[in-house]
Formats: sequence, C-alpha cells, structure tokens
Amino acid sequence: MSGLPFEYAVRNLARRPLRLALAALSAAAVAALLASAAAFAGGLEHSTTGNADPRVALLLSSASGSDLMRSSVSASVDGLVAAGVPGVAEVHGVPAVSAEIHSTTDVRLPGDSRPRQAFLRGVTGQAFLVHDEVGLVDGAPPQAGEVLAGRLAARQLGLADEALTTGSTLLVEGQPLVISGHFAAPGTTLEAELWVPLASLRALARRDDSSAVFVRLDSPEDLAELDLFARRRLDLELVALSSQRYYADLAAYVQPLARLVWMLSALIALAALLSGANVLNAAVQDRVSELAMLRALGFGPGALARSLAAEGLVVAAAGGLLGLLVARLALPGHVMRLAMTAFPLEIGPAAILLAFGGVLLLGVLGAGPAVARVLRLSVADGLREP
Repeated sequence: MSGLPFEYAVRNLARRPLRLALAALSAAAVAALLASAAAFAGGLEHSTTGNADPRVALLLSSASGSDLMRSSVSASVDGLVAAGVPGVAEVHGVPAVSAEIHSTTDVRLPGDSRPRQAFLRGVTGQAFLVHDEVGLVDGAPPQAGEVLAGRLAARQLGLADEALTTGSTLLVEGQPLVISGHFAAPGTTLEAELWVPLASLRALARRDDSSAVFVRLDSPEDLAELDLFARRRLDLELVALSSQRYYADLAAYVQPLARLVWMLSALIALAALLSGANVLNAAVQDRVSELAMLRALGFGPGALARSLAAEGLVVAAAGGLLGLLVARLALPGHVMRLAMTAFPLEIGPAAILLAFGGVLLLGVLGAGPAVARVLRLSVADGLREP
C-alpha cells in the first residue's frame, strides 16, 4: 500500500493546538537565535577584517607587541618614511603616510554628567589618503577645535544618532569640540571612531609622539622596503606589519567571543531538539491504537515513520519562518556595541539559510525517537491500547 497522504500529518498536528503552538514557538526561537548568532559572528568577523588592505602597512613600536594602544613611535617617523622609503604611494604628489594616535578617553555631552568611553584617532589630512575606504557623509574634515564622527560613533557611545549631529558639541577631556561632520567606512571598525586633528589630540593627551604610522604602498611587495627601513633604524625601535596580518591577529583575538555565541546557540538548539522530540513522542503515545490500526490496514512502518517526520518538518518550517520574520524585523538597523567598536547586525542570505536549514534539521532529528517507537510497534499490542 502507498504511503499516508500529507494531509494526514497536517490534520494530526491540529489535534493538539496548544502543543503545536509551543513546538512552533520553540522552533521560531531557535531560528531567530541562529540568525542572530550568524549576524553577530559575521558582523564581528567582517568589521575586524574589513580594514585589511594588502597595500597598507603600519609601523609600530617593537615593544608594543602589536598593540596600537601601547605603541609609541617618534613624531618624526612619518616624515622619514615619506622621504626615504621607496614604494610609498603618492596621491597628487602627496605621500600616503599617516601618523596617528589611537587613544581611549571619556567624553560627555554638554549638560550630561555621565562619562562615556570613546575611541579617538588623532589624524592629519594624509589619513584620508591611506584609509581610502573612508568617505565623508556630510561636513568637512576636522580642524583645530573640531572632531569628525564615524557613522556608528553615537551608537558606540550608547547615544541616539541625533546626539552627534554636525555642529553639535562634544566634551573631550573637558574640552569642547564641535562635530565637523560624519564619515562612513562600511564593514570596518573605523565607523565607531572619533577623528580629531593629530596636533589637538597630542595636546589633549599631553604627548609628543604617535601611536603608529600607517603607510599606503604602491604594491604589497613594497612592504619589504618598509621592513628594511624599520630594521635599519634601530634607534627608532620599529616593527613593520601588513594591515592584513595586524587585523588577522585582531580577528583571532575576538574569535573566542564568536565561538561562545555559537556554543550558547547550540545549547539552546539542543534544548529545543529535546522539546520537539518529547512532543512527537507524546503524540505517538496518544495514537498508539490508531497507528496499530493503520499497520493492520496495510500501511508499513516506513509510511508511518515518514508521516511522523513530515509532522516534525511542518512544525519546524512554520516556526522557522516565524523566527526569521521576527529576526528580519528586529535586527536590521540594530548596532552591536563591543568594547571600543560597534558594528551593525544584518541578516543576510547565509544567515537565513543557516537558520532555516538548522531548524529543519532539528525537526527531522526531533522526530527520531517517535519514528523509532513506530518502527518497533507491535500491531497486536497496539490494538489492545485504550
């Protein structure tokens, strides 16, 4: 005899509306969670590796251990590199060499006593030649007494975007700075930063050095020339790194956080799997005599098993679609704050496929215990069930 019709599986689900609703909500929660985890992991990886450019390198202090915050290089290094290192790219005759200070400090809004941790980057005009992924959204580059805000800087500070509008004032180390404009650098950590003129930040931080010097090269092979410069100038105590290596190390540093998110998602998915298995197993218990009667009518164990698997897939698919809808409505536009950076959470095609495919897999696996029980079902014993 052929298999049971699909409508039979659907009608069986409607027998217990509350049980069906709880199972579907469980699947929806797993789908939304998997999509959110994929968006978080993808955004974290993309933001930490998005700055990597094979033609950009940086010079750090050899004692800093590749930590920009602890690095200190002489203020004269950028001029020495621009004048004496072959392979440095030029834009309209200007060497693409950017001396920068990377610093974290407390900032406040006027009238707000709550300090907020911000990431400040002291830059000159050459920074836009090196970091060519940066583009002005509005306003102008910062001059003395001004600060240029990244597109996500307000979110990183826990503020609404309207709090850092062009022309508004931000207190940095007690000094009022006017927002000169905003910049965007999609897919990078730069968007959560505040850019201040290098001279101004040196005065605010009371330092006369730089954190690092970023250099745009004519080709990736020219990194050897920059490395040779760093090795020859022992007095400067420099080390040359490609931006790819630096940001790869940064990505490896935050990777355990992404793994933790995936582990928590897996544990919740496991709980949903056990819940779904319990629901279908209870459904079989309620219908033992009915299933035995179907066996007696000529429907084989395989037909009954496929019908139960179909029930699990229908519940999983319905819940998965609901969960993805919730994630798609809730996450777009949400910005994840993490330490001194921030990145947007976006539900892309990969996240959708992962979440929906994962929920369908859980639906099939959750039907496993019920299917195993049906395959072992004795027709005679089943017909004696009340």
